[in-house]
Amino acid sequence: MTIKTLRKAALAAAICSVSSGIYSSGAMAAGFLLQESSSSGLGRAFAAENAIGDNAAILARNPAGSALFNEIAFSVGVTYVNPEIDAAGTTDYYLLTQTGPFPAASVYAEANDYASSAWVPNAYLAVPFDDCWSFGLAVNTDYGLETDFASNWPVTHIADKTELLSVNIAPSVAFDYNNQFSIGVSANFLYADATLKSTVPSNFSLAPSLAGARILDADGDDWDYGWSIGALWRSVDGRTRIGLSYQSELDPEIEADVNSDLLRSLTTGALLNNEPANLTLDLPDIAELGIYHRFHEQWGIAFGASWTDWDDFQRLEAFFPDQPANGVGPIDYNPLHIKEENFKSGWRYSLGLEYYPCEEVTWRVGYAYDEGAARDGINQDAVAETASYGLGGGAGLPVTWRTLSIPDADRQWVTIGGTYKWNNQLSIDAGLAYLWGDDEPIEEFSALPIPANIAGTLPVPGVQGLGTYFDGGTTNLEAWLVGASLNYSF
Repeated sequence: MTIKTLRKAALAAAICSVSSGIYSSGAMAAGFLLQESSSSGLGRAFAAENAIGDNAAILARNPAGSALFNEIAFSVGVTYVNPEIDAAGTTDYYLLTQTGPFPAASVYAEANDYASSAWVPNAYLAVPFDDCWSFGLAVNTDYGLETDFASNWPVTHIADKTELLSVNIAPSVAFDYNNQFSIGVSANFLYADATLKSTVPSNFSLAPSLAGARILDADGDDWDYGWSIGALWRSVDGRTRIGLSYQSELDPEIEADVNSDLLRSLTTGALLNNEPANLTLDLPDIAELGIYHRFHEQWGIAFGASWTDWDDFQRLEAFFPDQPANGVGPIDYNPLHIKEENFKSGWRYSLGLEYYPCEEVTWRVGYAYDEGAARDGINQDAVAETASYGLGGGAGLPVTWRTLSIPDADRQWVTIGGTYKWNNQLSIDAGLAYLWGDDEPIEEFSALPIPANIAGTLPVPGVQGLGTYFDGGTTNLEAWLVGASLNYSF
């Protein structure tokens, strides 16, 4: 193991530890996707959300939905998401030297409730022009999260504080044929803002002078655009509706300013200070089918199935535009291959039941099964990396695809909600959901540099870096969601 190899791997691991945090499970859906587009949909687990059209919120899922309204319709609402994700495990520290790894310490710790609560707002407008044409506008959040680990968590250099905020603005137009079939298209403008922090643990006893030091502190944002297309069919009697919609992938490139107390510029040798860096997010395309049928005057049933193409999200790469590129310089890391995520595409299935006791009231219940995007099994490339440091007797340590930053798992939802209609213009929705996922094993490794002045104070000669291996998993993954919205037509 050469010093050059260690420095390259350590820098990659440090940047990876922050960047991968964008995708943690603060967003309580597969990967970091948010489902919370409406309060009425929340009550039926978002089954047939692109087909029912009981308010203008259908525009979040299907741009053809504006054709359902004979007058201007407006909806505004918010969902409060209160997740609780807990993890626990043993952290082993290794001093990495030219002659091999030296076991330095082993610590067991728990991280409780590290996914922060959040408010997820939305607003929608449907405007019919004539019997055939209509306009729509959706403003909602498709992706987002916030996580915050305690400063003394033994692996804050792997997972610390992360925040991702996004807003999707989607103007649309729809054409209706014979009050039975409509088709619509929308332009999707996504704004993403990310704040990422990674630090040395505050109680880092191996090198107290490094405790609390910033590895990376980054803040950036970007705009990107895509498109959606949708179709909607309803029967002559209005009892049956079928929706089919597709949303294109998005690739925002976060333009961040990076600061560090440990990492240095490859050109000047100075610590990174507002160093520009670009990180592209490969957000998936989504296809959705919704079917609704009112089989009785007082009962209706809804079914939904959506497919999310997470296979496009294979890896993370960062590019530092002011640093040497393609091997020009002492270390070839630009663009930097950060991490193989190897996400898998998956399905979400939902079933909802609605009860209409009278014209003014609607009650809803729902169930959904949401397949996680994180891949099960062992990341053999990461195992080979640990082997290159002589860990595991030279055979390497097991490293899972699933990480602390993305403790993703299959989830189940149970929901309840209702609508009260004050008059022909005004109605209020409310919904409540509980969701949970299985506990999953997490085994993760990172390598970080140790400054020469610190390495010289350690009892082991020739120390070049610190290896950290976490062996544990999630011990709890659940969330409560509550939403309310107001709908008005005029």
